[in-house]
This record gives sequence, structure tokens and C-alpha cells, in this order.
Amino acid sequence: MRRRRRRSRHSGDSRPGYSGPSRPARRGVAAHGRLYGMLGGLAVIALAAAVIVLHNGGNAASGDVPLNGVRLNTANCGTAHGRTADTASGTLLGVDATSPRQLETATAEFGHQPVLRVYYTGMPDPAAWTTGVAALNRSAVVVSFRSPPASVLSGADDAALAHFFDTAPTGHPIYYSYYHEPEPLIEAGDFTFAQYKAAWAHIVAIAARAHNPYLKSTLILESWDPNPASGRNWKNYLPGGHVISTLGWDAYPPGTVHDSNPQPKQPADFMGPAEAASRSVGLPFGFAEFALGTPAGRPQWLTAVANYLRGTGALFGVLFNSKDFPWMELNDSASIKAWRAAVAASGACVSTASSP
Repeated sequence: MRRRRRRSRHSGDSRPGYSGPSRPARRGVAAHGRLYGMLGGLAVIALAAAVIVLHNGGNAASGDVPLNGVRLNTANCGTAHGRTADTASGTLLGVDATSPRQLETATAEFGHQPVLRVYYTGMPDPAAWTTGVAALNRSAVVVSFRSPPASVLSGADDAALAHFFDTAPTGHPIYYSYYHEPEPLIEAGDFTFAQYKAAWAHIVAIAARAHNPYLKSTLILESWDPNPASGRNWKNYLPGGHVISTLGWDAYPPGTVHDSNPQPKQPADFMGPAEAASRSVGLPFGFAEFALGTPAGRPQWLTAVANYLRGTGALFGVLFNSKDFPWMELNDSASIKAWRAAVAASGACVSTASSP
């Protein structure tokens, strides 16, 4: 989700409009991006200690976990396209954190994150896999970056991209995304469908040369797209030729994005169309953002979302929990407890994804 102009044509899952290249930096990424080289050993040591202490809680035994009268079904793990039921880990749950300080806060609140959402406003940080949050957390990651297609296609970003992919670790999936939610940019004329898809193909070719099977090209779109009222054909954003291995979706229930009478709708209502779209093209999927903009009913809603993601066989589900959007941030103890329990049970069932 971006800080963008509102688009009144959106009903149900309202999404804000895009304000162009000069929009405010997303979630404080610009403000925190320089912290990688500035934070000293103290923050790293404190974070590492928290991760070590909490790491064992990240994989609970399969079964029902009682939570505020709602039972979190850790055994309800569905089988999606490209998933098998006897290897690796199940649906991974986590939150967003782009700076070490954000990661430290998230770890204190929710425990070790089996998957982390990281945002870059430009090319990935050169130290992403050494001192960045993904390296510190040692987990799966959903990471997005951006650079104009013209720059990518010119080769100007080749060195930065090659470094990012060549130095990426193995052992955990890395769901990398180029311009998550590209729809408003294309609609604003910043670049075309053809330019976007050509840049994607160029990036994936560079990633392939790293020979790292854990690198997963992930197209992240708005869950509003499959709705006929959006006026979009979501497949227009999908490059051909097996360029994309995974689909990611940003999904919000009605009223949450604009803080206008947010409703704790059932996850099947606002996530179901994106799930169906993914299955229609035979691609594994996950949800890169979701949140509810009210604490009323939110603990039960979070548990329902976690169960839905497991039941559908989603690869990952990342709660958007940013101070930049205080109405969505979990600041009540019941919601924090609910998501901590969901994260702790994350990956309790065994399954994996095989990507093109």
C-alpha cells in the first residue's frame, strides 16, 4: 500500500491513488534506509539476542492453539499449485521491517519472523545480505525494489542487480519483486506495460545467472485488480515466458486504507479473488500486505486470516504494521497477542513451493 491519492471509483477494497514519483517516502523507508551503515554493533547484538531467544517459538507443533476463545488451526494447511505435503515449511507469516530498529521492535512484539517484508525505494541496499534486516533475521523475505524500466533496460542497474542476486543466501525463499503495485504508475504514464514487462524479463535473466534456486521472481499486484469494477485486466501486468514464478497480492478489507469505517470482513471476501486469479494461471501465491484499520474484532480477524492463508496453501502472509499508518498498526495487546500466536505457529504444517 502506498501513500497515494484516493480513487473514488474504488468501492469494497478501496485503494488510494498514486501521487507520482514525488510522493512521500513509503513507510519511512527513505528515513531509515541509511541506518544500515550507521547502526552500530549494539543494535545488532541486541537484535541477535532477541532472535536467538525467540527463534524456537517460530515453529510450533501441529495442532490447535487456543487464542482468546478462537482456535488457531495449525494443521489446516491446504495444497496449492506447486506445493507438496511432505517437505520444507508451510505458510509463512510475518510483518514488514526495513530497518534494523524496525526489526528489533517487531521481534520483541511478535517473536522471530518466519518471513519479513522489506521495501527499497530504489535498487536494493548493497549490504542487504550482510547487515540488512534480511541477513539479521535469517528468514524468508519478500523484498521489493524499483528503478525506471528505461534504466533497467539500458544496463545501468546491472551491476547492482547482479550483486544483489549473486550475494543472496540459500536456505530460505527470497521473493523478489520489481515495482510492487505497478498499476498506478502505468496508469499515470510513467511507463508502459511493455516497458515494465521487458524490464522484468531483464531482471530475471540476471537473477538466473546466480544459479540460486531460492530466488523467486514475484509479481505483486493490488487485490483490487481481479474485481471487474477495477476496469483492469490483471494479466496485462504478467510477463509471459515463465518470467514470474510467484504472485503476491496486497489485500485490505473495506474501509481500512482510507480509515473510513473499516470492516473486519472475512478473508475469503477480500483475498479470495486474488487466490482464484493465481490458480487460474497455475502460479503459487502469497499476500505481501494486509491489515485491518480498527482494533474492534481484530484479534479474531487476524486468527481467521492466518487460518485462511494456511487453508489455501498460500506461500506467505505479511501483516502491514507501520507507524506511518497508525490506524492499521497493532497497538492493542489483544491484537499483538493474536498475531504473535499466528507467527509462532507459522510453518507448522509441512509443504513447499516449486517454482518455474
